[in-house]
Amino acid sequence: MHGKFVFLLHPLGMEHVYEAKPWAKLLPKPVIDFYMGIKKPFIASHITGIQSKTGDTAEGWFIVIPLTSELMVKREDIAVKRIIEAGYMGRELGATIMGLGAFTAVVGGGGKVPADALDGVIGVTTGNSYTAYTAHEALLLGAREVGVAPSSEDILLAVVGGTGSIGRVVAKLLAPKMNGTIVIVGRNIDKAKKVAAEVQELTDAKVLASDDVKGIMRKADLAVTVSSAVDAIIGPNDVKSGAIIVDVSRPRDVAEAVKDRDDVLVIDGGVVKIPGQVEFNFDFGFPPGTAFACMAETMMLALEGWEGHFSLTKELKEDQVRLTGQWAEKHGFELIWMRSFDLPVKKEKIEYMRKIVQGG
Repeated sequence: MHGKFVFLLHPLGMEHVYEAKPWAKLLPKPVIDFYMGIKKPFIASHITGIQSKTGDTAEGWFIVIPLTSELMVKREDIAVKRIIEAGYMGRELGATIMGLGAFTAVVGGGGKVPADALDGVIGVTTGNSYTAYTAHEALLLGAREVGVAPSSEDILLAVVGGTGSIGRVVAKLLAPKMNGTIVIVGRNIDKAKKVAAEVQELTDAKVLASDDVKGIMRKADLAVTVSSAVDAIIGPNDVKSGAIIVDVSRPRDVAEAVKDRDDVLVIDGGVVKIPGQVEFNFDFGFPPGTAFACMAETMMLALEGWEGHFSLTKELKEDQVRLTGQWAEKHGFELIWMRSFDLPVKKEKIEYMRKIVQGG
């Protein structure tokens, strides 16, 4: 089988716009915003060389939606229109599935609005199912390497953005492994309490709800952060010494300044090795042959010959999340060794973290 897919990208912030178009620095921001608002989606690259362990292959295309995260939120109507246009572009290329990257997966009701408009044209996925699966894998990997036992009664796990589609499922995947405290952190405390009640049914741990990101993060031993904030919400003074944090959000929830904290391990969430000799023909800052889990999910669906939509809306289906884990093993997608702020985590860092958590 040979599958075809498209995956949507967009500039996260103005720094990415200036990087791609240096001349834009000479223009007032309102002029740039206007230009991006009228510019149509365009093909950025052709992706080749994806080959499953089963022998099936896939190819795809990156399509860029020329809107920043800020504009996606402010002009959601335009963002949804551009996503739908990209879907028709994908269909013309022969793709059967379209993956939504970054804020294209947030607007339009978590992909539901554009997916409804594209029924019968192309399948749509946010990639959030495999992202959730790899986020829980990454946290367990980090804890194991550092020597933290999630099952300890002294451990506090924070799930920031726990009321969202990814955070909610990650909390449920981790809950059976916890015996201490789990805190579901969200901007809407009532929604956080509702998710906490759902998670409580799955664990002997104490499950709480909070809307105080910074306050909880200063107590957390383990954390997964997956909010839809446009800017970083966790700074260098908001993190406990010895903490292990998986940051799934793009833009990042954890400020880059936190990387100067030697006593904190921040793991980039959802970084996956792609099977075969993949060529992206586009530099998004990752080592060769690796990609975000949301991209990988889109590739899996193409390899599976999946028809229709997959990961959509604000509530992921747990069976679909686990299914992506099974597909990953079947096709050869693998969580790579931990990376932090786009660089591999060094063994020296792990050894130092071990000493901290052991009280050395």
